[in-house]
Amino acid sequence: MATAHSELGGILHLVGVAPAINTLLRSALEPEVTVEAMGSQDRLYHHFQEGHQPADTVLLGMDIEDPVRIAQRIHTYDHHVPILILTAPSRCDQLKRTLMFSPFLGNEVVPWSTAEVDELPSAIRDAVNRRRQRMRYLNTISRAQIRLEKLPLLQPEATYYLDQLLDHAPIGVLTVDLNCAILTINRQAQTILSVSERSALGRPLEEQFPLREQGRLAALLQHGLKGMERHKPEIFEVDAPAGAVRFLEVTPAPLAYRTGQRGAMLILQDVTDRVAAECERQRAEDDLRYHATVLRSFHEISSDRELSLEEKLHRLLKLGCEQFGLPNAILSRIDGQCFQILDSVSDHPAYVVGTSKDLDQTYCSATVFTNEPVAFEHAGITEWRHHPSYLEHRMEAYIGVRIVVDGGLYGTLCFSSPAPRYSSFSSADLEVLKLMSQWVGNELQRERAEAHMRKLSGALEQAADSVMITDRDRRIEYVNPAFERLTGYAKADVIGHKTYFLRSGMHDEVFYQDLWQVVGNGGVYRGVLVNRKKDGSIFHEQKTISPLKDMQGRITHFISTGHDISDRVKAEALDRQHKAELAHVGRLSVLGEMTSGLAHELNQPLCAITTYAQTCLRIIQSGNCKPDDVRYGLEQVVKQAELGGAIFRRLRNFARKGDLRQQRIDLREVILEVASFVRADVQQNQVQLHLDIRRQLPAVMADPIQIEQVLLNLVRNSMDALSDTDEGRRQITIKAVRHERHSVKVCISDSGCGCPQEVADRLFEPFFTTKATGLGIGLGISQSIIDAHGGRLWLEEGAVQGATFCFVLPGSGESRHEKHPTIR
Repeated sequence: MATAHSELGGILHLVGVAPAINTLLRSALEPEVTVEAMGSQDRLYHHFQEGHQPADTVLLGMDIEDPVRIAQRIHTYDHHVPILILTAPSRCDQLKRTLMFSPFLGNEVVPWSTAEVDELPSAIRDAVNRRRQRMRYLNTISRAQIRLEKLPLLQPEATYYLDQLLDHAPIGVLTVDLNCAILTINRQAQTILSVSERSALGRPLEEQFPLREQGRLAALLQHGLKGMERHKPEIFEVDAPAGAVRFLEVTPAPLAYRTGQRGAMLILQDVTDRVAAECERQRAEDDLRYHATVLRSFHEISSDRELSLEEKLHRLLKLGCEQFGLPNAILSRIDGQCFQILDSVSDHPAYVVGTSKDLDQTYCSATVFTNEPVAFEHAGITEWRHHPSYLEHRMEAYIGVRIVVDGGLYGTLCFSSPAPRYSSFSSADLEVLKLMSQWVGNELQRERAEAHMRKLSGALEQAADSVMITDRDRRIEYVNPAFERLTGYAKADVIGHKTYFLRSGMHDEVFYQDLWQVVGNGGVYRGVLVNRKKDGSIFHEQKTISPLKDMQGRITHFISTGHDISDRVKAEALDRQHKAELAHVGRLSVLGEMTSGLAHELNQPLCAITTYAQTCLRIIQSGNCKPDDVRYGLEQVVKQAELGGAIFRRLRNFARKGDLRQQRIDLREVILEVASFVRADVQQNQVQLHLDIRRQLPAVMADPIQIEQVLLNLVRNSMDALSDTDEGRRQITIKAVRHERHSVKVCISDSGCGCPQEVADRLFEPFFTTKATGLGIGLGISQSIIDAHGGRLWLEEGAVQGATFCFVLPGSGESRHEKHPTIR
């Protein structure tokens, strides 16, 4: 062995080889093979270009990014140099395939797994030996051809490249003789047929094919050997590991050699993927054709206007029986655990329409829990054989899916057969069943929606309130008969028009802008509109306008409902007039009851005027009159006259008759005015009047005269209640405080004997009184006045002595219609 090494004397160039491998190779190969490490591929290229002693073998290491490209570059300088490429075991096969299809690379470029690095020195020695042996042969042939004066190696070069081309071709190529024995076979053909070259050469080609295909292959070969015409390819099945089947496309072509011998060349291609794709395409076409048939039938059923929904559903069940090849079809309704058959196509006694059973006794108990269909072809050989439905009815084949209506479970659509189904349910069958269930669900949902809309439409048509529906631009799309009766406009007069024709002119443009701003922002408007009928008459309508929104929350329409309240408005106006007249009568009654006190109060300024006037007359008549003496008396006359005029003005305002005129007032001033008004009566009745008025009370919106009337009524009632009380204990207190946020609470308390419960329960009844000469309208009027101001009047309960009447008025910042909580 040492002698053989000494004969090598080769050179090994390393590029990108790890130091550990470098050391290994030097230790194993030197001195027989000189190991030279090149710093980079550029240095290697330079070594070849400069004509240095050529390398006998090149080893490309793991650090090289593109070893195939480097190998191609080296072979452009010398295509006889063996090249080994170190690679990871996982990438070795991939690199082999890459080299196989790489141009200009022959068998001298070999991938080498790093897992076999111990055998690398031996492989390098063999490569160096082949290289040097080949170079000796080439040198000998060159010298012989020079002597024979022939061109060097032209024909062998062509043969070489042809052999290399066929050997690395991506298709299998082999030749046979007239007896169909294999003459040549390339690498790809060996791989396709899973044979080696040694075992295949000289053997009949038919032996490489399964027995079932040998006859057809022999016929193809004999047909191809008869003439010199190319024949169409045929596809054959060949067995593959694990019971699989591969498909080979065989293309025969006649072949004649220079010696006159005839044969055939066959091109083999593995078309398994192509056949599978073709089968998949064919299956897809069948599915599409199948879908088209079902869709056509669906269209015929759904578009038939003469059929009712029940008839359409029954035809759909028949269609499913035909498509799936199953005799039983059921449309069910599921309510809890109750399974009820709504419709069926079956001769089985258990599937009669109207039959109800427990859901767990049916295959549908599994169907309802999934959106996908449940299907099996032979229940007897699966776990389904233990299901109660199989034990009871022996249904072997089943396919079913649940039906969803309005987002919830409605029932199931299923098909079954007592006989097994020997062909599997395809994906097309499952999709068709899902399509059927969706169609049924949509039809049932549409029918439910139409029934609901019919009810709504009937309700709208029969509604007593007028109903109008407009689009977003306020163009009318619908009005009901009540609208026509109310406005006098027919549907044909208003459909497509905006609602401007109803405006009476009683509301300004700002009013309508505020209205549409509310509903345009998604709110609901409720209020009274004064509109005009077709005949020009005015009417008051209690109106509600609401926006209608789609699933995305966008406003699509507006719906307006209303009813005529003109009679109510007139009645309310008349009621207000009656209440005003009654309040006026009440004020006159109070004035009548206060006659003596008012006479006393008016008598004071009149007596003062008389006294001062007589004094002035005496001064003038004395003849010794000075202006300063008379001026003071006249000034007092004027002052007393103004005081009397103020008393008369107060009486006139209190006794006036007019509408409710609210204004921003300070209750402190109103209470002080009432206190001065009753001062004479209080003094005459020997009653002590105390005022407890907090400062900075909230302002209220009220009619001051009417509030004075309420206070005066309550104070007069308190004075009447004190008539039986000792003179030293007669007290009335008027207290005003802030209540809650911005309201004012006023209480009038007396120190009398109080109010019995049976009287308290009837205090606010009209014409109920405990006074011998009373009318029984004072408290009723007071209560109506406070209610009209958005407040509340009540008798305080639980007083230790006497009685306390309270009322609350909302502040000017509160809504008049805000309800106040019960105060105890």
